[in-house]
Amino acid sequence: MSCIAESPKAVSQPWLPSTGAMLGWVGRRVGAIGRAIAGRCVLRELASFDDRMLRDIGLSRHDLRSAAAEPLYRDPTSLLAGRVDESRGGRSTRARLPRTAQVNVISY
Repeated sequence: MSCIAESPKAVSQPWLPSTGAMLGWVGRRVGAIGRAIAGRCVLRELASFDDRMLRDIGLSRHDLRSAAAEPLYRDPTSLLAGRVDESRGGRSTRARLPRTAQVNVISY
């Protein structure tokens, strides 16, 4: 007489992220939305510049319209920084952006 015993199989658990990982993801998303909102404020200020001032920093009205067409959850200033880099032949733009285009986020 032969008896074959079956061993219990491991019960598979559905994939659940840890609480820390979930909070980290939420924090990154909230930060990205905050940067996008701050970028929209900068975009609004850049739109108030005249064409000569925009040309001085390497932008055009078309660049501003393209940045404004980005989805609301994306930071439009990253697109503008890329356009400025292209217009300057890849040279660094950080020192040449006008003071009004720098974003300072203050949290209370």
